[in-house]
Amino acid sequence: MEKRVGSWHNANMCSNIKSKYFHYSKLFLFVCISTALIFSPVIRPARVEAFSIGDEKKIGVELLSLVRKSFKLLDEPDISQYVTKIGNEILQVTGVQFFDYHFFVINDPEFNAFAAPSGLIFIHSGLIEEMDNEGELISVLAHECGHVTSRHIADRIKKMTKTSIATAALLIAGIAMGGGALSEALITGSMAAGSSANLKFSRQDEEEADRLAFEWMKKMGTDPSPMASMLSKMHKISVYRMANIPPYLLTHPEPKRRLGYIQDLLLFDEDSKKLPQRDNFQFLRIKQRILSLTKKPASLSKLSDLALSKSDSTGIDKTMAHYGLYLVHLGEANFEEAEEELSQVLSAYPSQPILLADKAMIFFKEGKYDKALPLFLEAQEQDPSNNFTNFNLARTWQEIGENEKALRLWNDLLVDNPDYSRIHYQIGQIKTKQNKKGEGHYYLGLYFWYEGDPKMAEFHMNQALSDGETPMTIKAKARAFKKTMAEIEKE
Repeated sequence: MEKRVGSWHNANMCSNIKSKYFHYSKLFLFVCISTALIFSPVIRPARVEAFSIGDEKKIGVELLSLVRKSFKLLDEPDISQYVTKIGNEILQVTGVQFFDYHFFVINDPEFNAFAAPSGLIFIHSGLIEEMDNEGELISVLAHECGHVTSRHIADRIKKMTKTSIATAALLIAGIAMGGGALSEALITGSMAAGSSANLKFSRQDEEEADRLAFEWMKKMGTDPSPMASMLSKMHKISVYRMANIPPYLLTHPEPKRRLGYIQDLLLFDEDSKKLPQRDNFQFLRIKQRILSLTKKPASLSKLSDLALSKSDSTGIDKTMAHYGLYLVHLGEANFEEAEEELSQVLSAYPSQPILLADKAMIFFKEGKYDKALPLFLEAQEQDPSNNFTNFNLARTWQEIGENEKALRLWNDLLVDNPDYSRIHYQIGQIKTKQNKKGEGHYYLGLYFWYEGDPKMAEFHMNQALSDGETPMTIKAKARAFKKTMAEIEKE
C-alpha cells in the first residue's frame, strides 16, 4: 500500500531559503544521491509502475535511515509514546492497514507533516508549536493517514510514464520534505522541476483525505472542529510565505478552499456538533517538552511569561506556562525555582502521575537519587506503562548501582522502543561495567546506528564480533545487523 508523502505543505516555506541552501549544501548532495539509489532498484528504467507492498517496506527502512542522518528526531520516551498513542487511536477506526505504522517528531521549525513509505509518518516540531490543542494534532495525523489509505502517491507515480524512477524519487522526496531549502534543492537537483506537475496532489486528493479525517475523528468520538482551526492557521501562514514558494512546489490547493468545505461539513453535520473536545493536559505537557528541546531557554521563558501575562489565557494555559518555566529552570540547574514552578502545576493537577516523575527529575538532576527514587516508584505504581517514568527510573537504578534492576527495565522498554538509541546506550554501559565488553560493543553499535552514524555502528559491531567472549547469540545478531546496515548503505 502506498503512502502519501506530504500534505500540509503549502505553508512551510521560509524566507531565508537561500542562506539555508548553502548551510545544507553537502547534505543536499548526499540526500539527492541516496534517495535516487533508494528507489532505483525497485522498478527498472523508462516506465514507472506501482510499488509492491514488499518494495515499499524495503524503501521505508532505507528512508528512515536517511531521515535519521538528515534530521534530529525528538524520540524522547514520553514524546514518542504520546504521538504513537494518538496515531494508534486513529488507526483503530481506519480499518485494516498493510503496514505497522510508526510516528515520529522531527526537530525542525517548518510548518509541516508528511507520510512516507511503509507507514512512516513524520510531524515537524514547528507544526506542533503552532497547535493549541490535541484535536489539531489528531486532525493533521488523520489527514496524513487519509492519504496513505487512499494510495494517492501511487496514483501520482503512475502518471510519470516518461520519467525515470530516480527523477521521480527526487521529486517525491522534495515534496515529502515539505518545502524549505532542503526540499527545493532535492527538486532542483532532479533537473526536472517542471515534471513535478505530474506529482501534483490534486484537489480531489486533498479533499478525500480531509473528508476521511473528518469521519475518523467522529468515529473516535472527538470533536472535528479543530480541523478548521488548523486549516485557518495554515492559510494565514501560506499567505505570509506565498511569495517565497517556488512555482514547482505549488502542488496543493490553497488551504482557504479546504477550510471552506470543512466549515460546511461542521455547519451541516449535526452529529459532529455533539462530540466533546479532548482533554488537553497531555498535549500541552508534550508541547512544552518539545519547546524545551527545540528552543533556547530565553525564548521558552519569554513564551511562558507572555502566556501568564495575557488576560485571555485560560487556566490550563497559565498552568502549563508554569510547566514551561519549570523546564527552563530544570535545564539551567535552578532547582529551587524549578520546584516552585512545578508546584503550581501539581496543585492544579494533583492526580497526574507524570508530574510525580517530573518532580523526581529535579532530585535526579541534583544527584539526590535517594529522593528521586521513591517518587519515580510512586509514579510507576500509578501508571506502570509510562515510558518517561520507566526510562528515568531505570536511569536512577543504574546511577545507584542497581544494574540488574535497571537492565530488566531497559529490556522492558525495548519492547515498545526497539530503535530508541539511548536505551541501547545505557544497556551498553551496563554490559561494559559488567566486563561483558563484546555485548557492550553490540549495544553501542545499535546506539550509533539509530543516531545516524553508520561508521561508528560498524566499528562497534566489528568489535563485538572480534571479542572471543561475546555470546554466540549476540554475535549472530551482530552479523545480521551488519548485513542489514550494509544493504541499506549500499542502496
